[in-house]
Amino acid sequence: MSIAQLPGSYLRLAGISAILAGIIIICFALISDSHGLFFFYDIYTGGSVEPWIGNVRSNPELSRIIMALPVLGFSCFLITGLVLFQLLPATIWQKNLSIAGYGIGVPISILMWIIQLSLMNHVMLTYGQPTASDAQMNSLTSFVLFFFHIMNDVFGPLFIIVSGSGMLAWSALRAELLPKWFCYAGMLIAIIMILSFLAVAIPEFRVLSFIAPVHMIWYIGLGVYLLKLAKKG
Repeated sequence: MSIAQLPGSYLRLAGISAILAGIIIICFALISDSHGLFFFYDIYTGGSVEPWIGNVRSNPELSRIIMALPVLGFSCFLITGLVLFQLLPATIWQKNLSIAGYGIGVPISILMWIIQLSLMNHVMLTYGQPTASDAQMNSLTSFVLFFFHIMNDVFGPLFIIVSGSGMLAWSALRAELLPKWFCYAGMLIAIIMILSFLAVAIPEFRVLSFIAPVHMIWYIGLGVYLLKLAKKG
């Protein structure tokens, strides 16, 4: 099947899910950052988790409701990946690595958010309880937060951004599905994402964390291009 013969309905589904994925994750990041929820990078340097605990206890309802956003957003990544896997030619081996990345990374990410929600719920339920000492709470929170950030900052992006989107961009380049510059941009994002993993051990590399939101913008652009292709079909 040539690119010109790709079903418009599938392209629209992939395009809409890609746009939703980018928008939802960006909105989630902005809301959570503005309230000091979920992300706490001082955990890498041994910082106190008490400010994070205080933020969670100050926003109990938001902490629970906002959790739906990453689940929806990452699910949209998987939808886009599945649809494009079906549409791209079988001779393009990169698409296999792409769908494998999404297929592994999305469940990992969703599981990590569920674990994070469980921790936040525990923090809220034990507020003011005499049986839960500050030392015990801080110890448990530090352990789970560190585990969450390692999985969320390294393994999730490794599969979703590097393998999923990076190989998707390479596949689209080989299939001449998208503009070359756009495909190269997606592959460059994957490379920078790999370098950003060093921030776990070298804090100076945290400056590369900007690449995660850039990837979301790229994904929105992917959706726009797919919708344009759907109109031509």
